[in-house]
Amino acid sequence: MTLESETVLSNSSSLCSYQIYLEVAVFVLLLALFKKWINGGTVTKRRDLTNEVIIVTGGNSGIGFETCKDLVKNGARVILATRNEQRGQRAVDELNKIRPNSTEFMKLDLGDLTSVRLFANEFKSKYNKLNCLINNAGIAAISKRILTKDGFESQIGTNHFGHFLLTHLLFDVLKSTPQFRVINVSSRSHIRFCINLDDINFERTPYYRFVAYSASKIANILFTQQLQKNIQDKNLNGKTVSLHPGAVKTEIGSHFSYYKLVYPFILPFALLFLKSPKAGAQTTLQCVYEDFNKLEGGKYYVDCKVTPTANKENITPQNAQKLWDLSVKLLKL
Repeated sequence: MTLESETVLSNSSSLCSYQIYLEVAVFVLLLALFKKWINGGTVTKRRDLTNEVIIVTGGNSGIGFETCKDLVKNGARVILATRNEQRGQRAVDELNKIRPNSTEFMKLDLGDLTSVRLFANEFKSKYNKLNCLINNAGIAAISKRILTKDGFESQIGTNHFGHFLLTHLLFDVLKSTPQFRVINVSSRSHIRFCINLDDINFERTPYYRFVAYSASKIANILFTQQLQKNIQDKNLNGKTVSLHPGAVKTEIGSHFSYYKLVYPFILPFALLFLKSPKAGAQTTLQCVYEDFNKLEGGKYYVDCKVTPTANKENITPQNAQKLWDLSVKLLKL
């Protein structure tokens, strides 16, 4: 082989390597841009939360834990409310490493109304103000119709009735706190099905887990809208919003019988196509940090901004009032 041939071959090899590196770089860049798009909006501006008291239900993992971390970093006194004492205390220990004595665990099982009442009593015995209540906890897609201790279908019982009672019991503290906020974490799943307010516990209607989950998320939005109306009617200095955190990689589906079996196979896709818990917490945090006068009470937020709710057939002022009245009746308030 001549020297000229070797030079041409070497140049071709270098060009080929350069092209491969370029293609890899472009692929990585496109992947990063795609992931940024998947993660959606982020908090645009934070404010100092020093001396503010904030309750986060389900704050021991996932979106709730990431929410707590951000609040703690910005000075809030956080009450982490969850039913698992061991996991809750472990989360509190992690948060207190970020800022000592910033977070307190209080036991709360939203599927047990006695537990909700005990939590409210404990909180009110320790605190005389509540700047923000973040109703974040939830369960999803329970395969069989299971009832709570109080006889509610488990998803509507936990996701709606538990939070409704909690908000009701804490409302005297909320309304005594200037510019209070109630943030209800709903889901885009509210658009998929409907809510039957004449059979909310699926006693006569066939039970399907995703229908029941969707109904509970519709209930979150209806509750938000009626609560905001009541706040305005009474000229109270507070606002409430609902939100969709996005499709997030959390433990909410870990109870599925096939979860452990398929998890290793779906993990790469989950990492690519699902938001991280930190990204999923952004809309909640936006509603916490947003200037009070700019926060749009009664509205539904997605990716850190107000978005119209899609299920207009079910999400109506009439249904909001009907659900409120039904909740008051069934909870004997």
